[in-house]
Amino acid sequence: MTLKEIVCQGEHILKEAGIKDATEDARLLAMYAFDLDYSSFFLQINDDVSDEAAEWFMNYINLRSTHYPCQYIIGTANFMGYEFKVCEDVLIPRPETELLVEQAICLSEGKRPCKVLDLCCGSGCIGISYRKLRKEAGYEDYVMLADISKQAVSLADENAMRLGEQVDIVRSDLFGSVDERFDMIISNPPYIKTAVIDTLMEEVRDYEPVLALDGHEDGLYFYDRIIKEARDHLYDGGKLLFEIGHDQSEAVRRLFVDAGYEDIEQKKDYADLDRIVTAVWRNKHV
Repeated sequence: MTLKEIVCQGEHILKEAGIKDATEDARLLAMYAFDLDYSSFFLQINDDVSDEAAEWFMNYINLRSTHYPCQYIIGTANFMGYEFKVCEDVLIPRPETELLVEQAICLSEGKRPCKVLDLCCGSGCIGISYRKLRKEAGYEDYVMLADISKQAVSLADENAMRLGEQVDIVRSDLFGSVDERFDMIISNPPYIKTAVIDTLMEEVRDYEPVLALDGHEDGLYFYDRIIKEARDHLYDGGKLLFEIGHDQSEAVRRLFVDAGYEDIEQKKDYADLDRIVTAVWRNKHV
């Protein structure tokens, strides 16, 4: 059987299972099973494949047909051009979250090295990508990553080592184990309303960690806590950046206003949905 034939077979199985991106996923799993990069996949598309590798591929296809995420099967996800290790203990990095990193870079541009906290860090993709990109621009920023999950902290540490970045990583319930102040705090906290979780697509609802999804009854629980507690962990003029749900912009803006933040701005994603909110904390007592 050729590579093309078995990929077509896998694609058909995924389509029958209702997998939205069946073609892309079949190719991705084939590259993983047959140890091919993108170019090699197309160069060898008409070559015969070994029975052993074909069996591995079909095992991956059958697993994906249950809506188990591709990234968990492969064990990695691409984010900001870097490859991060992922597992069921952390959320799979999303393309829209790259906007959060881009905004943080924009707000840091042309400034001295910054002190930055990635709160609710999960795989570490936000904080590690930020540090790598800033280092490429000539800045050695101090970056701390924090998460309540022991497994997430361990995975973030592994990703930092794999990508050759020096960051501090702590296990912390929000700011519980964080004693320092920062120029910038970046966070993609849990923000899905509890009642909505059961309506999410199967890949998310059944396999990604509820701890990293559930924003309690109104989805605003962690925004409220972080906005209030961050005031004791930001330097004067420090910035707080969030990823938000598409319908949460006004509610999060109001939380910032009520807590005394200034210069509140919203940014939209590529689908023209509200996705990023930033604000500045000015310590009136400094």
